[in-house]
Amino acid sequence: MRLICRIRFVFMISLALASTGSAQEACTFSIAGDWQSTVPGESSANLYRFAPDGTVTAFSPPAAGRGSTEIAKAAYALDNPRSPKTVEFTPLPGAGPLPWGSGRMEIVDVADNSFTIVKPGLAPAAWVRNDPDKYFVVLAAHRGTPPHFGGPAFVMLIKKPAGGETQFETFGLYYRDKKRVNGPAPAELIQQYMKDPGPEQDAVLRLEATAQQFSRAMKIVHSWQKRARDGALLFPPHSYLNVVVPLKEVAESLNACGETFKLHKLTWMVDDEIGANFAEWELSYQYVKRLLDLNQQANVSETKLQHTIGNSEGLALEKR
Repeated sequence: MRLICRIRFVFMISLALASTGSAQEACTFSIAGDWQSTVPGESSANLYRFAPDGTVTAFSPPAAGRGSTEIAKAAYALDNPRSPKTVEFTPLPGAGPLPWGSGRMEIVDVADNSFTIVKPGLAPAAWVRNDPDKYFVVLAAHRGTPPHFGGPAFVMLIKKPAGGETQFETFGLYYRDKKRVNGPAPAELIQQYMKDPGPEQDAVLRLEATAQQFSRAMKIVHSWQKRARDGALLFPPHSYLNVVVPLKEVAESLNACGETFKLHKLTWMVDDEIGANFAEWELSYQYVKRLLDLNQQANVSETKLQHTIGNSEGLALEKR
């Protein structure tokens, strides 16, 4: 009987996870924005601003006492905008020569925040996205009280625009009048997990992310917020899977374009040390704890996070 229940449990999860696939954005590339690159043989990096209209503007390296100045402009074309293998630069009349010159060049090693160009006759050179904004993904969970009170637990996404107000988005599980609630986490709950270190039965992982990782995670958070608002959660209201599954989806979305963080594969099968050995009510805590153990070096300290985003006591939680 226990084996049959286990099979039904895993089957239910598999069906639910299959239905969430559309909420998770696949790895796609966007060249729009600012990039820094150093032409092989040069000592300083130039800034390149790619516009959606198919033009790229090059700026000189900043000089003492003044900023960068525009030095060239060209047309560009990608063979495949979402998964490019080549880029071609074409000079524009009277716009100055692009530091990289003109012609078709190979694109290799595409990632969320970088790619590498190979031009015939030159060594490969990395291009790195130049984004003044900062992005963070926070996974937090409290073990709870056995046998049936797990959490609270939530995912929090933080964006600190350059010169702007810090923005927060959350989804998770918390308690109101001893009743479970799924949805955006209240500010007073978040404050409990912004301090370092926390109680032994708290697990908090803070990761710095790229704009692309942040965007993928945001789509997942918004989809779960909508399900909660519409009363259409993937699992029964009493199920803790309504929090551990979004935590899992967000964590796995960070690696959609390459392994930047270490993950635990939560499959609920016999080879899954967490899913196969812990009760549903404490899965969120055990999962976040394992991710924290695997990513200690990448974990952002409370001091660094607060220094970057400013005082978090007045959380500007965006309502959806």
